[in-house]
Amino acid sequence: MKARQSASAVSAARSGSATLRISPPSTALSRGALAGALMALLVALAVLAGGPAALAADVVFPAGPKTLVIHAGAAPGDTNRPGLAPAETGAAGHTYEVKRVPGFRLETTVDWNRAVDLTPEEAGALTANEPLVREGETGADGTLVFDGLANGLYLVTETAAPAGAILAAPFLVVLPLPDPADPSEWLTTVHVTPKTARVDVRLGVRDAAAVTCGDPVAWASLSAIPDVTELASYRVQQVFAPGVSLLGAVSDTTVEITGQPALVPGSDYTVAAVVVDGREALETVFTLAGIAKLLADPAAELKIGYVGSVAAPGEYTNEVRVHAGDAGVVTDTATTKFGPLRLLVHEKGEPGNLIEGADFRLYASLADARASEHAITFAAGADLRTAADGSVTAECLRYSGFVDGLDREPGSELYRDYFAKPISYPAGWVGEDVILSGGVHSVNDPETLKAVVWKRAGEPGGPGVPPVLSETGGRVAAAALLGGVLVAVGVVAASRRRRERGA
Repeated sequence: MKARQSASAVSAARSGSATLRISPPSTALSRGALAGALMALLVALAVLAGGPAALAADVVFPAGPKTLVIHAGAAPGDTNRPGLAPAETGAAGHTYEVKRVPGFRLETTVDWNRAVDLTPEEAGALTANEPLVREGETGADGTLVFDGLANGLYLVTETAAPAGAILAAPFLVVLPLPDPADPSEWLTTVHVTPKTARVDVRLGVRDAAAVTCGDPVAWASLSAIPDVTELASYRVQQVFAPGVSLLGAVSDTTVEITGQPALVPGSDYTVAAVVVDGREALETVFTLAGIAKLLADPAAELKIGYVGSVAAPGEYTNEVRVHAGDAGVVTDTATTKFGPLRLLVHEKGEPGNLIEGADFRLYASLADARASEHAITFAAGADLRTAADGSVTAECLRYSGFVDGLDREPGSELYRDYFAKPISYPAGWVGEDVILSGGVHSVNDPETLKAVVWKRAGEPGGPGVPPVLSETGGRVAAAALLGGVLVAVGVVAASRRRRERGA
């Protein structure tokens, strides 16, 4: 055979004990028959990596150094032509070491046939005290080149991988290899594409129905199941942001594999309350039986859900951490946001004269405000009364424009304005029967909704006459506005530090 320095197709090197045997023909085999045996060997070695096929006669390898090129995680192309370069880029950050398996001169029939039944595990024992031939990490293009290698049988072991990647199983490579494109030639540069199994996770939050602190907020993680046949361990930690509390019991945590039969708590997994980095967390640990069910369908996903709540304004970012075998820690986060909304009442034309004792109720929709139904209830009740500074603050409302973990534009389906409706004004004051609207966009800098009142003698609300306002619309001087009038003043710029909307 002649030496060939480069190639342009794809091969896949995989671990395993499977081998392909070819019955030894006579030593008078033609060159073509020998090449056919070697090609069968190549398929068995590069695809199954369990060892070469039986060789019927000694061969002569081409002189000179050989090169091994690793393409971590690149998909094989033409699996009938192993040993050649893949068409796609591999993954960066994978570290491999190479050891030469001692005691094998593969040019000889005896040693070649000894290698037929050799497994990577057995090769590992043989190379335990052998020095490293080479070690390196795949670069940005996902490739790692080991050049200047001698003829022989090599054990390749992945020793480190990026977070989220499970270490590839060790595999064996022969240098050189017969060229599948031309049986009369050898590949002195051999390309392998060791399989990499990924562990991915996404965390989502559902808070569209939440209105104020204490309302349920649901989190759920979706974990991709690694495409492997064995996995030593699998656990998922749901780590709470400070200020987030679990609603319900630990046992209320839902654990399921999408599209698969129900998992059995206690038998397939356990869930416990733990502390992770000083934060409260739920930890789901899979048993061996549960791991077997996980690996049954790599196309499925693992979904773990729980419900929590917050007690004060803030931005709360929960985290999920997945620990799968030796893949390191894979994480994702999801955030819910709550903040205040402020109401201010002053005398018309006299913004410095702030009015104490005006009562309002707050609603999550205009329809509810007009109907005076489903007022938002806080710890102290539904009524909001202005203090001596003329203001009252609804301390904790879900953000208007951040819903289910994403920003939402005004006017979009999930964007929420809040609506304030006056219930009564203090004695001696008259105000419009209006519905004020505004949003919650900050933890510390609330938007202010402004209402104005005035004095009017001889009319309801004037001196000596108490105001009359009903929950379906106030009775005011000169007019009765049925159902309330929605007041929205202007468009408030996002960069404005202090926003006010008034009647």
